[in-house]
Amino acid sequence: MPYIGHKPATSFHSLVKQDFSVSATTSYTLSQSVTSANDIALFINNVRQEPTDAYSVSGTALHLAQV
Repeated sequence: MPYIGHKPATSFHSLVKQDFSVSATTSYTLSQSVTSANDIALFINNVRQEPTDAYSVSGTALHLAQV
């Protein structure tokens, strides 16, 4: 059947949850590599943090911004 636009995806991505028990630090190591801060959803005390403003990522390194 024809369609308009991009071909629909034939696969899906599963989400991975990771919890940290260490606090009061600005650097964390992720269990999986990511390419952009927009690839993850970061919550601190149940508050969603804004990508690129509150944190940055590079591979498996997560760095929180100083406030």
